[in-house]
Amino acid sequence: MELFPIFALFFLGLPIGSFLNVVIWRLPREESIAFPPSHCPICGAAIKPYDNIPVLSYIILGGKCRNCKAKISIQYPIVELSTAILFALTWPLTGGHIGWELASALVFTGIGVAVTGIDYHHKIIPDELSIGGLVVGLILAPLSAGAWSGLLWAFVAALGGAVLLFLVRVGGQALFKKEALGFGDVKLIAMIGAFVGWRGVLLTVFLGALFGTIGGVAAMIFSREAREERLIPFGPFLILGGLVALYFGEALIEWYLSVFFV
Repeated sequence: MELFPIFALFFLGLPIGSFLNVVIWRLPREESIAFPPSHCPICGAAIKPYDNIPVLSYIILGGKCRNCKAKISIQYPIVELSTAILFALTWPLTGGHIGWELASALVFTGIGVAVTGIDYHHKIIPDELSIGGLVVGLILAPLSAGAWSGLLWAFVAALGGAVLLFLVRVGGQALFKKEALGFGDVKLIAMIGAFVGWRGVLLTVFLGALFGTIGGVAAMIFSREAREERLIPFGPFLILGGLVALYFGEALIEWYLSVFFV
């Protein structure tokens, strides 16, 4: 296995993760992600370049702002390191070569990290990520497939996934007499479908529901806030399901078919 591309993608993921932290903080607050430059949200002091080194600066500063000593959320190094690891994994999981498939995986990963952070904190999924990601996914689909038919199947997957979750949303409202699934999740699954294809989007819905059930039960057990609100963001679980479908979807589907339909 080539190690240089893996390390290169890891170190590329660190500053991308730092940028995604900005997106996670500013996008739901409808602030510009470009201006002003990075600053402490408590005292407003500009963050110097040497204090803005992913992960390392957090450790050196002891998790505190150099200017006002306010505590810096552990989310920052977690997002940076998680993005770096996920970026590094794209190389072996997409076949170990530079191409549109690798580019597609990197884009989906970046969007997924941002969606996870925002939905976790704010219980919303901005259209800039879901609809914007859908457009990018549709553009990349024929390039990754090497044929214009890739665009058609990506569109079918996006539409099919959206219709499926929309029906779940409507059915849940009728059954529970309240919103059981946000419309943001409907748009999110359309975006995921553009990246993972029609079989992958069905697997994503199944895995998202499975992971969401496990995560929801765990949250109810260990989090008083989750028990009181009874509202668990579904977006992160759909993203997790989408990543599994992107990399292992065909193998999982073939295994399932061979076990239950042979």
